[in-house]
Amino acid sequence: MARNTDTPDNPKVEGLGPPADFPFPFPAYDIQKDFMRNLFQSLEGEKLGIFESPTGTGKSLSLICGALTWLRDHNTHYKAELQRKIEEGSAAVDDNDPDWFSAATKRIEEQGEVRKYREELLALQKQEERVKALKERRQVIKRSRIKKIDDDFDELFRDLHQVSEEVRRELSAIGGVEPMSAEESEWLLDDYHSDDEGESKYSKDKEEEEEDKGCLKIYFCSRTHSQLSQFVREVQKTVFGEDTRVVSLASRQNLCINEAVSKLHNVSLINDRCLELQKGKKGQATKCESDGSVSKKKKSSAGCPYYKQTAVDGLADQLLLEVQDIEQMVGLGRKTKGCPYYASRYAVKDAQLVVLPYNTLLHKGTREACQIRLKGNIVIVDEAHNLLETIANIHSVYISHGQLSGARAQLSQYLVRYSKRLSPKNLLYIKQIHFFINALMKLLSGGTQSIGAMSNNSNKGPSADSQSSSSRMLTVPLFLAETLTDNLNIFKLIQYIEQSKIAHKLHSFSQKFEGSVKVHQVQKQSSSTSSFLAKMASQKNNNSPKENQQPKTPETPKTEKPVKQEEEEEEEVVMGSPLMQITEFLRALLQASEDGRIIVTVGSTARKSSLKYLLLNPASHFHDIVKECRSVIVAGGTMRPVSEFRNQLFLSAGATPERIHEFSCGHVVPGEQIMPIALNEGPTNVTLDFTYQHRKDPKILDELGRVLANICNVVPGGLVCFLPSYEYEQYIYNHFTSTGIISRLSAKKKIFREPKKSSQLDTVLNEYAKTVRLSITNTTGITGSLLFSVVGGKMSEGINFSDNLGRCVIMVGLPYPNTHSPELKEKMQYLNKNVAPGPDGRPAGSVFYENLCFKAVNQSIGRAIRHRNDYASILLLDHRYSRPSSVQALPEWISKHLRMCPKFGQAFGLVRKFFADKKTTAT
Repeated sequence: MARNTDTPDNPKVEGLGPPADFPFPFPAYDIQKDFMRNLFQSLEGEKLGIFESPTGTGKSLSLICGALTWLRDHNTHYKAELQRKIEEGSAAVDDNDPDWFSAATKRIEEQGEVRKYREELLALQKQEERVKALKERRQVIKRSRIKKIDDDFDELFRDLHQVSEEVRRELSAIGGVEPMSAEESEWLLDDYHSDDEGESKYSKDKEEEEEDKGCLKIYFCSRTHSQLSQFVREVQKTVFGEDTRVVSLASRQNLCINEAVSKLHNVSLINDRCLELQKGKKGQATKCESDGSVSKKKKSSAGCPYYKQTAVDGLADQLLLEVQDIEQMVGLGRKTKGCPYYASRYAVKDAQLVVLPYNTLLHKGTREACQIRLKGNIVIVDEAHNLLETIANIHSVYISHGQLSGARAQLSQYLVRYSKRLSPKNLLYIKQIHFFINALMKLLSGGTQSIGAMSNNSNKGPSADSQSSSSRMLTVPLFLAETLTDNLNIFKLIQYIEQSKIAHKLHSFSQKFEGSVKVHQVQKQSSSTSSFLAKMASQKNNNSPKENQQPKTPETPKTEKPVKQEEEEEEEVVMGSPLMQITEFLRALLQASEDGRIIVTVGSTARKSSLKYLLLNPASHFHDIVKECRSVIVAGGTMRPVSEFRNQLFLSAGATPERIHEFSCGHVVPGEQIMPIALNEGPTNVTLDFTYQHRKDPKILDELGRVLANICNVVPGGLVCFLPSYEYEQYIYNHFTSTGIISRLSAKKKIFREPKKSSQLDTVLNEYAKTVRLSITNTTGITGSLLFSVVGGKMSEGINFSDNLGRCVIMVGLPYPNTHSPELKEKMQYLNKNVAPGPDGRPAGSVFYENLCFKAVNQSIGRAIRHRNDYASILLLDHRYSRPSSVQALPEWISKHLRMCPKFGQAFGLVRKFFADKKTTAT
C-alpha cells in the first residue's frame, strides 16, 4: 500500500491500477501510453516523479490525459470504497459476541471508523450537490441582463464621481494647514495604531478557510501565462474539457479589467491599489484643530466597480462550468462586469484542475494569498528543467545604489510634504526605513572599513569596470552587524510597510511630481527641496483638468543608442517603486541565515554598486510542497541530468529515496531521422578544443570556419550555430570577417546574428525564416540561413526551429559558466558542505557545475526535431563531447544514436549522406 499523506478526515482506501486504455484525442504512440501509465502509477502511489519527454512527443496531452484519468478513476473508486467500508462496518457492529465487554469495545471502535467514513462520504456528496446546483441554475446571459449590468455600472460610476467631489469640497474647507487636493489626501498615511493590527483577523480567516478544504485538486504550473493558456486549450481538445472543472490563476496584471488600476503597470502597485479598492477601505482625512494640533476625520473611499459580489460570484460559477483560458476569462469579465481575478480565486475551492504560473505556487506568501491548499493534493510542474534556478531567482533580491538613492529621495520629499500630518507611529517607522536605507548606502559607498578585507574581483560588466570593482559575500548576521541594523525589528518593519501601504502611496506621490527618480537629480536636491516644492506647487495649480489622467512616466527612447549609453541610462533612471524592492530585500533577511548570502558589490562609481540576496538552498522553499502534497511531478523535455532533481530538490527537501520515481521516454522521431555527431577534429586535423585557454587560438577559429563552410555546402534550409556567450560570438564574428570566412559562408547561407535587444528578436527571426522559405525556389545559390545564436540567450529556449528552419544545430564548445563568479563559488561551496557527493565520488559542487553546462547544451540542441516527421543533424564540436560522462549527460534519445567521429571526413560523409537520403525520400 502506498504511503498515506491524507489528513484523518480522508480515510485510507485500497489503491487501483492504471486502465488498459487512456482517452486521447487521437491514437496514442506507445511512448505516450507508457508515459500516462507511469504518471497514473506515480499519482496513485503518492510518488515524487521526474518525467522526461522530448519536445514533439505530446508531453502536454500525455500529462492531461494521464493525470485527469487518474483523478476521474480515483474519485469514483474512492467513493465506492467509502460506501463499501460503511456497509462492512455497519454489518460488523451488528455481529453477536459472547464477550459483551469485548463486543462493546469493538462496537465503539467500529462505530468511530464508520462515522469517519460517513462524514467523508457526506462531504463528497455535498460537493457534488454544489456543482450540480451550479449547472442547474446556469443560464445564457441575455441582452436585457447585460443592459441592466451596464446601467448599474454607469450609475455606480456617477456615485463615485459625486463622492469624489464631496471629499474635495470637504478638504478645501479645512484650515490651519495648507489644503490638499483629493488626490494628495489619498497619498497620506492613515494612523498606524498597533504593530499587531490585523493579525487576529488574518488568523480567523485562515481558520475559516481550513473548515472547507474543497475537492481533490491537481495544480498544474508552468513558466509563462502563454504556456498556461496553451495548456488550457489542449484540455479543451480532450474529453476532459466537457466535465472537468478547470480554473486558471494569474496575476492582477493579467486579469485586472479596471483600467484605472491596470494602467499602473507595476505588479506591486496594481496589487496594493486593488486591495485598497476591493476592501472599500475607510481612511482618515486630515483635520487641524483650533489649538494647531492635527487630527484625523473618518472618510470613506469607494470600492472597485468590478468587485460587486453578485457579479464576481456569477463569473466564478461560469468559470467552473466551462473551461476557459486567461484571455477568455478577461473577455467574460468585461462582459459581465465581474472581476476575473477574484472570480478565479473564489472558484478554486470547487475546481479539480487549477492552472497557475510558477511564482504563485513556489512563493509561499503568494500561495497563501491565493488560498492554494497543498495538503493531500497533486502538483505538476511543467517545463521544470530550470526549476531550481527559478526558485532561487524568485527568492533572490537585487538592489542597486540607484534604487536606494531613489527611495531615500522619495521618503525625504514625502516627509517635507506630510510630516506635520503624520502620526508619531508613522514617523517612527519612516525614520527606521530611512535609517536602514542610509546604512545600506554607506556600505555601498565604502563607509565600512572592512569592505576590502574579503573582496575579490567582480566578473560582471566590462573588464575595465571589473578591475575597479570589488564584491564579497556576507552571511545575514554579519551583514546586519556591519550595517549596524541588527537592532532593528525587521519583522515589524515589514508588517508596517505592508499594512500602511507606504510603498504604494510613496510611489503614487513621487510619480505625480517627478515621474521617475533620476539619481543625479536626487543627489543635487538632497541638500535643498525648494525646486521639488516649486514643481509640486506648479502641479497643484493644474490638478483640476489633469486629475483623472494617468501620471506621465518617462518611456525608454525608441531611437537606437550605443550599448554604453543605454547602460548609463539604466543606471541613472529608477523606474517603479524602489521601496517595494527594498521591502523584498528586508523579507529575504528573515530567511534562515545558512540558506542565503548577501553579495556586496562596490563599483568604481556609486551607480555601479549594488546588493544582492542570493538564495543558496532552493529546496528550503520546496519543502512544504514535498511534505504536504500527495504527489509532486516535475516534467520537461530535457530533464538530464536527473541527479540534480533527485539530490538538490527532492532529497534536500526531506523526501525519502524510495518515494522518488524517474521516467524517461524516447522520441517519437525514428532514429533514422536524426544524425547526432560528436566531432574531435576539423578538416585539417586541428583538434577542436574550445576550452577557455584555447578558444581564441586563431588556428582553432580558422578550423571552426572550415567546418562551418563545409557543412553549409550540404545542409539545406536553416542552420543554427550556438556559441557559449555574446562576447565570444562577437569575437568569432570579427575573426571570420577579417579572415574572409564570412564571405565564404555567405555564398551559401545568408548570415544572421542573435540580437541582444529583445525588441529586435522578431525581426531577425522573421527575416531568417523568410530567407529559408525563399531558398527553396531561388536560383542565386543561397540554400538557406545561418544563425549565430548564444547558449542561454533568447533563442536557446522557447524558440522552435522545426522543419526547414533547423535542419542542423551546431554546438561550439561546452558552455561552462565562469568559475570566477562569486555567486557560483559560494553555491558550489554550499553544495559541497550540505549535499552528498555524486555516484562517482565527485563533490556535489562539481556535479552542479557540470550540470549547469549540459542543461544549457540540452536546451539548445532541443530547438530542432519538433515533431514525428521532422529530421535534423546535430553537431557537437569539441573533443570533450567524446567523454563517457558527456555522453551520459545528453538526452537518451540523442545519446543512443550519437556517432563518435575523431576525424572530420567521417562526420562530413555522414552528414552529406543523411541529407542526400532525405532529399531522395522526399522526391
